[in-house]
Amino acid sequence: MSAIKDVADEVTPTADDVIQECLNLETPRSFFLYAGAGSGKTHSLVVAVKSLKERERQRLTFEGRQIAIITYTNAACEEIARRLEHDPLVEVSTIHAFSWKMIKGFNDDIREWLRIKLASDIAELDDRLGRARTVNKTSLANQASRDSKARRLAALDEIPEFTYSPTGDNVSRQSLNHSEVIQMSAAFLPQPPLLDVMADRHPVLLIDESQDTNGALMDAFLKAQAAIPGRFCLGLLGDTMQRIYSDGKPGLDAAIPPDWAKPEKRINRRCPIRVVELINNIRAGADDHLQIPTPEAAQGAVRMFCTRQAPGQDFSLEDQIAEQMAEITGDAQWATGRDGRKTLILEHKMAARRMGFEGVFAPLYAVAHLNTALMDGTLPILKVFFDGVAPIVAAARSDDFTLMEAVRLRSPLLDPKHLEAAGNNQFELLESVGVATHALCEMLKDNNPLIEEVAQILQSSGLLALPDRLVAAMAQGATADPVPETSDREALEIHAYRVVLGRRYSEMAAFAGYANGLSPYGTHQGVKGLEFPRVMVILNDEEAGGFLFSYEKLLGITPASATDMKNESEGKDTSLSRTRRLLYVTCSRAEESLAIVVYSSQPEAARDRVIDAGWLTAEEVVVL
Repeated sequence: MSAIKDVADEVTPTADDVIQECLNLETPRSFFLYAGAGSGKTHSLVVAVKSLKERERQRLTFEGRQIAIITYTNAACEEIARRLEHDPLVEVSTIHAFSWKMIKGFNDDIREWLRIKLASDIAELDDRLGRARTVNKTSLANQASRDSKARRLAALDEIPEFTYSPTGDNVSRQSLNHSEVIQMSAAFLPQPPLLDVMADRHPVLLIDESQDTNGALMDAFLKAQAAIPGRFCLGLLGDTMQRIYSDGKPGLDAAIPPDWAKPEKRINRRCPIRVVELINNIRAGADDHLQIPTPEAAQGAVRMFCTRQAPGQDFSLEDQIAEQMAEITGDAQWATGRDGRKTLILEHKMAARRMGFEGVFAPLYAVAHLNTALMDGTLPILKVFFDGVAPIVAAARSDDFTLMEAVRLRSPLLDPKHLEAAGNNQFELLESVGVATHALCEMLKDNNPLIEEVAQILQSSGLLALPDRLVAAMAQGATADPVPETSDREALEIHAYRVVLGRRYSEMAAFAGYANGLSPYGTHQGVKGLEFPRVMVILNDEEAGGFLFSYEKLLGITPASATDMKNESEGKDTSLSRTRRLLYVTCSRAEESLAIVVYSSQPEAARDRVIDAGWLTAEEVVVL
């Protein structure tokens, strides 16, 4: 508590006022708002923008300019836009969408950038292939990649206009991929003409979660601001302790120019006193930024449960721990099943095991080029079921009007142009839609068919449009065969879909609930900015199976590797620093009480380490 009291004496409640002063179109001053967990960062952003709009609405409207806001996810974009009443003077977008808006139309510059990049990539692959001693899966993949890049390089001059979708597959030959758009923006933005285009369109650019913005692109924004400080205000909002993605800029705070304003929000308005104390102790190993709770904050409760991971163990232990938390806290909601708490796990596959959709998730996750669309729910096969089938089936539980409205919004058969083309056969068309809808809903009512059977109804009736590669998978039929030995992207994708077709629809429904944020589970990385009354954090390195994070190292059970020590001595990120940040993010989600479940090879050692470190008291740690 003494650390909290010390910080309290230094609190300066003028961070929002400082930002207001910076957002002056006549004399702009760039700033970095340091805002820890639960400090109301988004509130500050919204208040600042609303004030700027009120002061400068006439000028911005007359000049045809907008305030630009970049945030990390589509959901966050929608939330900020909603709070700002979808004002046309404000453009809220993800980093990929913003980058594309900036470079779109610069086709000659894009073409020349690709020409240089592809030639460099081909030369690097030629070098690898020349050093390969045998023909194996890696060399075959390198050869396929080299040939693909060569074909793309040869066809560059045949492409008059390049395209890109921040949420799509981008598979056509004129399409750019996500990484290329970010890299081009980083290369183009700091210099004319794009520098002037950006400043003319957006005199103010505010970047939420700035610590996770791509490092190269953040450097470009900093260079752009330094080049035209009198015309362009760059506002960064974030907390370096909450950087959880590897491509974010390390040492962002040190890169901020000395003439920038650096307001700080230290009051944690989310967490109870005991959780604030814990996250301060976790953070103390990284920097000296501490938080204080609000004067009216409750005491709250924190417990750690340490246990071994037994072979074949199910997850009932986590339910038993929740029941113990109900007794400890006096909060019966802990014991109302998994919906009574938010359980945070390290990897999506851990949620897949607990919720029963691993059979759908695993084959798709194994295909590298599908990962981005899989993670954000935009993969076409998922959209068929998440945005098509699931809402229709849900509407069927209501009334006929609700059901037909759900179908009208989703089925290409009821598109006005399709109806018009049907002419005198519109009645028969509507009747066929009704039959197909009835067949789909009956199949899924109190039944659990194969996903292939559901897809066949959609295909035969045309009720919903199916992506081409799913149709190709259906032509070959469902399979349980292992992944083929090939580097062909299309073949790998079609095989993954064939595996999915052989799974039950209940797995897809469970996946949809998880992806839509309706499940009691969330990933450590996916809950930044969110908050829940009761939080259970699962620490299980063995189950996660990754190498970027290690809770056993953070707890001192497993020694740091030689690579960790080398990176730390060079000021680089390590698995320890990444894991510390992730633990800070997850623990700081708790509004009332927090349970940390540690699966460890040495649970007693884990208990001793956290007590010795001062994170928890002996009474707060239980070895099971």
